[in-house]
Amino acid sequence: MSAINKPRYMEKYNRQKLIGSGAFGQAWLVQAKADGKQLVMKEIKIAKMGKKERDDARKEVDVLAKMEHPYIVSYLESFE
Repeated sequence: MSAINKPRYMEKYNRQKLIGSGAFGQAWLVQAKADGKQLVMKEIKIAKMGKKERDDARKEVDVLAKMEHPYIVSYLESFE
């Protein structure tokens, strides 16, 4: 993907490799440009979803943002 076509949210991350995919999107191993930390980015194709699926995805983000436990993946941010 060229810099011209790169989504704005990707300005903070470098994609390293695809680690999973499903019906609505993909999970990527990324590296934060600011500090070099490796993270997982779940990229969901909202346009392919119906209203219920979009609402469910937003609820998942809300739940993940509130969770704090050493054995649960930490949520950092979301963007549309």
